[in-house]
Amino acid sequence: MTQQSPILLAKPHDGVCLLTLNRPEKRNALDGSLIQEWTRVLQNLAQDASVRIVMLNGNGKHFCAGADIAWMQKMSQCTRAENVEDALQLARLLKIIDTFPKPVIGLLHGAVMGGGLGVIACCDMVVAADDAVFCFSEAKMGLTPSVISPYVIPVMGERAARYYFLTAEKFNVQIAVALKLVQQVVPLEKLFDTGLLLAKTLLNNSQNALIEAKKIIRRMTNHDVSAEMMQMTAEHLAAMRASPDAQEGLRAFLEKRLPIWE
Repeated sequence: MTQQSPILLAKPHDGVCLLTLNRPEKRNALDGSLIQEWTRVLQNLAQDASVRIVMLNGNGKHFCAGADIAWMQKMSQCTRAENVEDALQLARLLKIIDTFPKPVIGLLHGAVMGGGLGVIACCDMVVAADDAVFCFSEAKMGLTPSVISPYVIPVMGERAARYYFLTAEKFNVQIAVALKLVQQVVPLEKLFDTGLLLAKTLLNNSQNALIEAKKIIRRMTNHDVSAEMMQMTAEHLAAMRASPDAQEGLRAFLEKRLPIWE
């Protein structure tokens, strides 16, 4: 049996590429193979002159439920160096999305959690279905939003990050709009069409102007995540994964019980 690709590509319109996360049975949770394939695809699309706009969505009932817990538990048993390198893979993916030369539109529905929130913070524009639910769920498993924090905090602000990182509280799409994580909300059945209409609007503009506008925004906001920051957040996540609380939190999640913290 041929293994399905974790990333699907389609071209719904000239100049537009739709990139779909394709692990619906895992709520499109992030694991090593998905992150590697996603990175490879984006690197190719950045060089593809026929692609002017990239749209991101998720197959199935959810956009992305964050990290694959079973994969993360497995990684927590690896060496520190292996854990740091694994965390750096996600850091590199986020950096690629954040600095992608062409406009990136996120189309969200269902669960958008953990690393999924990091992804949307890196998108240029985000449209969400009215059923979307958000959560920085890491603290419930003895972890922290380490690698995604350099992208999420500039979008939602320090005060909101303090509240939602620490409470791990779920919030709805209206709050996501207030936190500037989402720019448009539409009924689920209109999500794709709204995203495509937005892409067509961008296609009417100068491609060079869009590329240069993204560059000047990064320069004016001084928002450029350095290699040192990526390394620091990856090392922080690796240390958290190896902690007793994370070991217990991940086990408890997989065993469908409440964790017993030290």
